[in-house]
Amino acid sequence: MKSTRKTLGVLTASLLLAAGAFAGTESKGQLKVFETVTVAGKQLHSGTYQLEWTGTGSNVELNIIEGKETVAKIPAQLVALPKAVAENGYSTNTEPSGSKSLTAIFFGGKKYELSFGEASAATGSVASKADGRN
Repeated sequence: MKSTRKTLGVLTASLLLAAGAFAGTESKGQLKVFETVTVAGKQLHSGTYQLEWTGTGSNVELNIIEGKETVAKIPAQLVALPKAVAENGYSTNTEPSGSKSLTAIFFGGKKYELSFGEASAATGSVASKADGRN
């Protein structure tokens, strides 16, 4: 009887710890930029960046990380797509100055994209403005 209670107690504690670990998990991804782009006033030079976002619903906070340093922290929208995209990539908008601003990041095999700025209000920006492919 006592061993059954101990086993049940250990099992319950394990399940609670596992549930807590999953509840706090951030969503992650990767962005490979092939040109200098601007996001939230920060320039991202060509290279690979790690992405982490947190939030509930469609509004999230996106951290763009290079190495161990967060280079940009911006609000973003998690936008559902009608079907999964084929590969990782991003879309940009060319500004009057000729610079490019990042408007969305999409992930291969996923049915969502991260969208910011003016693109946050629109859905389906991947199909119309796909620029970078990872």
